[in-house]
Amino acid sequence: MNTIRCNRLSLFFLLFVISILPASAQNTIQQEAANKLVDYFSSYGSIAILPWNNWASGDWDALSDEFFGYDTPRVNKFKVSMEQTLSSIYEGGLFFKKLNLGLGATLKTDNNLIGHINHFMGFLNIDVFEARVEYSRLKGTAEWLGETIPGLPDSVDFDNQLLNIDLLYASPKGLYYGIGYSSYSLPVQINCLVWNDYLESVWWAPVVSFYQPDMKFSIYSFLFGFDTLHDALFQKGIFGSFQGFSFWAWTQDRFGVGTSEISNQVKAIVEAANGNRTLWSATQIAMMVDYNLTLGIQFVQHIKRFHVGIGIGYNIGGQTLTCITPKGPVESGYVDASPSVYLVHYGPMIKGSIRF
Repeated sequence: MNTIRCNRLSLFFLLFVISILPASAQNTIQQEAANKLVDYFSSYGSIAILPWNNWASGDWDALSDEFFGYDTPRVNKFKVSMEQTLSSIYEGGLFFKKLNLGLGATLKTDNNLIGHINHFMGFLNIDVFEARVEYSRLKGTAEWLGETIPGLPDSVDFDNQLLNIDLLYASPKGLYYGIGYSSYSLPVQINCLVWNDYLESVWWAPVVSFYQPDMKFSIYSFLFGFDTLHDALFQKGIFGSFQGFSFWAWTQDRFGVGTSEISNQVKAIVEAANGNRTLWSATQIAMMVDYNLTLGIQFVQHIKRFHVGIGIGYNIGGQTLTCITPKGPVESGYVDASPSVYLVHYGPMIKGSIRF
């Protein structure tokens, strides 16, 4: 009660002091307070929605063998049918630094390094980077088309989240650069190799193909690209002069490396099917190449402190993940197993941005 009473007295005293000040002094105080309030919320933010994002996935190496006409036992035996889902992208200090609409905690998902860097920069009051979080849903059914694998069902349903967390720096010339963290799980085909003593080289395993219903990939990446809508909103870069209606182009390249893991269940199945050879390495090094392109129209309008933009376009994106074992070529008495995955998506995209 004493604390509440003291707070009330302090407020009444402050109002009394302001009331007896000259009108010019009152105006100055009120203006400074208003400026501080506006400056506190002054920021940039955007929301992008892909309401009907179409997905497809499969074995990249097997697809490449088929495309180039290579006759190998590595063929697509795993049919992954994916549903159309919604994807959303949140970007800028408006969401992560000032208003913090519950997304700040997402940056620390999986205890990743990008979230820790963002938190540390916030502690030091460094705001040259913009944060971006992308949520996507990977949902569907995967069906095994080969011979039945003991211990694994012929089909599995999956419903997983794909998460991209990025820190971006927008250069004065319009390009942006950044570092990112990607995390998702997906049913994947696994292909196997062994050391052939007769040929004295690495060769196909007695049983080549298996699958894992829930392999998780965790990737750190470097990325770069440009966004004409962002440039027009900030009036900088090559496309900073675009106002009103104009074309919208957003592009991004991402290159990364991370890890994935073959589960104990699949490890035991692979070993048993290949003459009880020991799995060479359950840990996989995953190398990712990712590309995104959106083309459409944009509208940007500046009204005093407010800079508003909207873009409507069509997005096409895809990535390949090639996995290798960190121990090098497989040796005699062991079996090497690793996935190679492609993941593509396409659909309409709507983006709204505000700067004030």
